[in-house]
Amino acid sequence: MNRKSLSILAFAIALALALSACAPTEAPSTSVQPTAEATPTAAPTDEVVAEPTSAPEVAILTDMVGRQVELPAQVETVVSLASSNTEILYAIGAGDMLIGRDSYSDYPEEVADVAVVGDFNGPNIEAIAEAQPDVVLASSLLEDVINQLTDLGITVFCTEASDYEGIYTSIKLIGTICGKTEEASALCEQMRETIDAVHAAAATENQPTVYYVMSFGEYGEWSGGPGSFINTAIELAGGIPVTKDMGETWVNPSIEQVVELDPDIILLSSLYTIEDLSAANGYADMRAVKEGNVYLVNPDLVELPGPRIAEAVTTFGEIFSAYVAENQAA
Repeated sequence: MNRKSLSILAFAIALALALSACAPTEAPSTSVQPTAEATPTAAPTDEVVAEPTSAPEVAILTDMVGRQVELPAQVETVVSLASSNTEILYAIGAGDMLIGRDSYSDYPEEVADVAVVGDFNGPNIEAIAEAQPDVVLASSLLEDVINQLTDLGITVFCTEASDYEGIYTSIKLIGTICGKTEEASALCEQMRETIDAVHAAAATENQPTVYYVMSFGEYGEWSGGPGSFINTAIELAGGIPVTKDMGETWVNPSIEQVVELDPDIILLSSLYTIEDLSAANGYADMRAVKEGNVYLVNPDLVELPGPRIAEAVTTFGEIFSAYVAENQAA
């Protein structure tokens, strides 16, 4: 696999291991708070409400791991250390504010003109400090980096979602930070309309069982578990994730468990080939492989918690609908 491929898998593995430790005990507020009263409020929803601050030049906003962060009232420059955050910035029309990115942020194409400040596994602290951004948008998994940057007086805000609804919260938060609240709301509405249409058209009977392959063999049998945005995307598109009862958000079952699950459909990250999967230990015996129901999927659509999750649900819906129609006709 290439470096970006490994970074996507590394993110999922790290999230699986660190999610419980990183998650706040109470859901973080997504409201801007007055500087005099910086206390969390209710659980996050799509709505991010901006309220006046006691000091106009400063705002307090609670990030997605429950940290209360003091932000400039007007943010003009941003560094992104996660691909999903980068995609959101461009999707809400704030791409021109981006002055630094991690090397794995390669979408959309125009991001290639933005300076690289390291990668997900090793951000360049000196380069970030030299860029002097108003805010750094980071993943909650970068705890050491967050601490180093904040010690230097750099504002760091965690906005990377760990579940499906969190994607909308992330978009709303970044919209609030960048002064793009209307654009963020419009993007969320567009995404929900697209996904709702797929969900409404999906079969409610004889739904296919589905297994999404993030990796296999030497990289482990990683996949989404209950509560992951991968499994939610499958469910919204009319499928039943075979990992729905595994108990962890990100799972790494044994190959024996995967074979026993024997799903109707296998969705395979296009970082691999169907031929390689078919040759891997255990997979050749699975019904989906034997019957030709293995489909390649762009992992950036479904493994990154960003706006293109709507494309993932649409793609899944087309695959599942075709499978149901074919089996009803048989």
